Amino acid sequence: MTPKQQVPTTLLISSRKDPAGSLIHEELYSLLEDDKRAHTHIRHWHAEERLIYLDGPSLPHNADRILFLSRHASERPRPVLTVHVTGNFGSADYGGRPNTLTPAATDLMHALINRLVIHAPEGYEVMYEATHHGPTDIYLPSCFIELGSTEKEWNDRIAARAVAQSVLDALLMDTSQVIPMAGFGGTHYAQRQTEITKLTRGGFGHIMPSRDIPHLNDALFQDIISSSGAVAIYIDGKSISGKEERMITSLAEKHTIPILGQGDLMRFFDLPFSEYISIRNLAESLIPGSSIILHTILEMPNPVSLTIPGELIDEVMKVAAEEFISALDSFPIVHMTGRGKACHPVFITDAAFSGRISDELIHLCVTLLQDRYTCSFEGDSLIIKKLRFDPKKAKELGIPSGPLYSELMAGKPVEVGDSVIYPEMVMTETEKRIHIPQRQAR
Repeated sequence: MTPKQQVPTTLLISSRKDPAGSLIHEELYSLLEDDKRAHTHIRHWHAEERLIYLDGPSLPHNADRILFLSRHASERPRPVLTVHVTGNFGSADYGGRPNTLTPAATDLMHALINRLVIHAPEGYEVMYEATHHGPTDIYLPSCFIELGSTEKEWNDRIAARAVAQSVLDALLMDTSQVIPMAGFGGTHYAQRQTEITKLTRGGFGHIMPSRDIPHLNDALFQDIISSSGAVAIYIDGKSISGKEERMITSLAEKHTIPILGQGDLMRFFDLPFSEYISIRNLAESLIPGSSIILHTILEMPNPVSLTIPGELIDEVMKVAAEEFISALDSFPIVHMTGRGKACHPVFITDAAFSGRISDELIHLCVTLLQDRYTCSFEGDSLIIKKLRFDPKKAKELGIPSGPLYSELMAGKPVEVGDSVIYPEMVMTETEKRIHIPQRQAR
């Protein structure tokens, strides 16, 4: 563990009526005999009834969080290891109270998913499940980890050992960098949210599947956010209607909850979430409706904007867009896209770097243009001389339009009758001047 986070105390609960939960608990005891690290951070409790029907208030509360060890059952059985938090968005068909959510151990769930991916036996899937079943009225953050989906898997000691090892690993992990989120949309097996957690710092508490979206209102939205400890939400837009997506977006805007996609989370690196939000808010104030792309940013406590000549960016993007965007990865900057542009001339960096970065971006643009055109400086102007194919000159030389034009534009000579026409014979030079402040031109 790092100094950033102390190890929370976890209450492990299994049911004596549950073969899978009991087997996982048994394997945990075995692991703890050889690994003493977690002894002081774990409490154990064995329930006499099924976990989904436990009375939340009667559970022991001598810990910081609760992890239920359980079997998983399904109408379409398959070998699977799942993680989810409990609660009911509507009716309580499988324990707990209706319309009731429990506090989610969101960061622990992120750790469990990622450790299960490492330890899962061959043939087992690893997946978040959407929020469902009891118990409810639990005061501590909690979640289920489950082994399923038939008696064969419930009694699979190898799989139970894998789950136990995942639990032990996860309980000792530093989860302070997890970005707690809530999810909306998708099926009961939350594949998109699972993929996000596998690849990014985004971790999910409550996940409301598409089938439960009709239950959503303002009060329930706030409950999902607070019970998840969420600082952002993810919407699986492909799985819900446009009307439903707009409703969720409206609720998020009303309560100033950011909506993050997988692409956003993939670009986070180690950037603190609060700094990312500051960057995003600044970008929105500069170019409303734009998207941001982060490049090699570990921290940005004082984000500021910088602008380089728009004409210069436009010229580079015409001839070297991919090379330019790729080169931005060596800068501690953010570039903005959208509204018809792959890269706007306004960038964001930390105040400590802004002067240097501005000069270096100008230099990068000029270098890329010099590779393709004749460029020179005259005072505070960059002069770009371009050669372009001139159809009028080609016609005067008797060259018929068609394939020969393409050859000449590709820089190849062509034969017309007894004459050889070289590309430079059908080219016209144009000149473009771009004003660049002297400090930036150095």
